[in-house]
Amino acid sequence: MQLILNIPAQKATNNESRKAAVLACYKDGSLLLDARDNLKPARFTMHPSDIFPWAEFIEKLLAAWQLCDYSDVPEAFKPVKQIPPFVVEGLPYEPVPQQLKILATLRSQGYFAPLTSPGK
Repeated sequence: MQLILNIPAQKATNNESRKAAVLACYKDGSLLLDARDNLKPARFTMHPSDIFPWAEFIEKLLAAWQLCDYSDVPEAFKPVKQIPPFVVEGLPYEPVPQQLKILATLRSQGYFAPLTSPGK
C-alpha cells in the first residue's frame, strides 16, 4: 500500500503542491520526504513549523497496519510489536493533536523503534 501524501504548497515545497512519501522521521520533529510527482527536488525536508498532512498520513498508516502491509510504511512507524487493537480502532476518532500524542506514547512504550537525529 502506497503512503503517498498530498503536501500543500508552502516554503518547504518551493510554494508548489507536492505528492510525496515519508522516508524518515527524526527526533527534532523533521521529516524527510521522497517526491512521487517527478518535480524537483526529488527529496525534501519538512520541519515541525511546516504544514504536514498528519490526518491523511495517520489515516493511510492505520490502513497499512490493518492490512499488515508495511512495504511503504516509514521505518519510524513500522510496529516492532503488535499495537493493541483498541488503539488501532480508536485512533481515527481522536483529533489530530491527540493522535500524535498517542503515537508518541506508543513509541515511548516500545511499539516503534526510537527516532534518530537527522543525518544519522
